[in-house]
Amino acid sequence: MKHLNVHRLMIRPLLILFLSLSQIAFADNNSDSFPGNFKLLDGKTPVYIEFTDVIQERYKVDVEWLPIWDEVPRYNGAAKINFELVDRDVKFTIYADLFHIGPQFIKAENIESKEPIKVQFSNLTINPFDFRDVNFDGTDELVIRNSNGGQRGYDSYSVYLIQELEDTSYFNVLDLRNVMPYRKFDETTVFDWDNGRVEMYYSGGACSSEEETYERVYSQYPLQDYRFKLIEKKRWDYEDEDGNRIPCTKYVYNVIDGKEILDEARSGPVD
Repeated sequence: MKHLNVHRLMIRPLLILFLSLSQIAFADNNSDSFPGNFKLLDGKTPVYIEFTDVIQERYKVDVEWLPIWDEVPRYNGAAKINFELVDRDVKFTIYADLFHIGPQFIKAENIESKEPIKVQFSNLTINPFDFRDVNFDGTDELVIRNSNGGQRGYDSYSVYLIQELEDTSYFNVLDLRNVMPYRKFDETTVFDWDNGRVEMYYSGGACSSEEETYERVYSQYPLQDYRFKLIEKKRWDYEDEDGNRIPCTKYVYNVIDGKEILDEARSGPVD
């Protein structure tokens, strides 16, 4: 894996994994002509969506969505996403705060009638959710896109682990939103498939940013097999440890047994 330049990360996110998820929908926010009924979209009026195709050949999905049309970004809002498996008697619901699909799918007559808007999921250019393997275990996780919910207006992602045990009826959806590094996945996250690592970038300015690298830790227990450990931290700063002003400097720390150890050979002033 090539080393990633932190400044390039700020300009061009490299999250190829989420290509279908990660298009920022600024185009949706530029129209000033809306049917009068769209003003009903105040975050309190529900819009019902029914996806007509079976997603991943397994899931039937419908949504109760509360979009807000007159705030930027337009058409973001809370949603209740209902999943039903077609291959077994299982239903579950995920709640999202920043659900979004383009206004071209919203029909004014459906807003007042509350009839479900029928949408083919495979026709979406910006998926509000998807199933992707984000922890290198060969099994897809459920990934919810939070439109413009991340740092600097990037989309962030909420990850849910689909847990099943072979030759049993066990089925569980594990919420990983408070588990690192899943908790901070966004469009700048980089996945290193060769080494089972993820690189997290936190933008704080030209010389006030940080990076963290997490490595996958595998478990023999299937229901606990999703964890990572922090192995490296980088930060860029204009100040030394005593608060003195210095040229922009990169500090690299190896994290061993939870302790940060400065790697002096890889640290120093940045050109």
